[in-house]
Amino acid sequence: MSDEESRLLRVVVADDDTFTLSLVSGGLAAKGFSVTTATTVTDALDAVRTGDPHAVISDLNFGTTDTGAELLRTIADEFPWIGLVVLTSHRSPELAVSNPDKIPSSAVYLVKSQLARIDDLADAVHRAISGEARDSDRFRSHQADGDVPSVTAAQAEVLRLLAEGASTRALAEARGTSVRAVETMLNRLFLALGLDTGENANPRVAAVTLWQRGGIRVR
Repeated sequence: MSDEESRLLRVVVADDDTFTLSLVSGGLAAKGFSVTTATTVTDALDAVRTGDPHAVISDLNFGTTDTGAELLRTIADEFPWIGLVVLTSHRSPELAVSNPDKIPSSAVYLVKSQLARIDDLADAVHRAISGEARDSDRFRSHQADGDVPSVTAAQAEVLRLLAEGASTRALAEARGTSVRAVETMLNRLFLALGLDTGENANPRVAAVTLWQRGGIRVR
């Protein structure tokens, strides 16, 4: 579709990172979209309910208990005609949120580090609105990246909790297991990520850095 056709389209962009929000909203506005922004799930829902958008682009992890997965599920249930696009740092949604199963199957899934041009995002919005999402738009296809380290779903949960600042004891409580079992799991996680676990290394920090950069997938 042309920029002229995009001028007819209203889009809500939701992301708690204001820098990303500015880049995405500015880029889409330059392509002709009418853009409303939100930094929380609550504000995004308000924007949807009052603004009647054609599409919603949402991050998954908002740094709170409210997630983009829940946002997208609510929109899909209440406004099934709205196109949905996930724009996240993580190749696998399990690394971003604890409830990836809530992400509607119709949503187009994009990874920020793999987005080369704003045109790619604009095209994804058009596909989401038209219901013509391709197989490559589904998040499961991104799990097949062979050039990044992979972890199990259980390891992904531990890594996500590590990124939230959980201690070993807190991890044990969250997993309903012993501290020793968590220590073993952490060691296996660090090995799976190819991290240095030597005496002078800090594999926790290295693991979280990989997580932040989206350099991990779930197998």
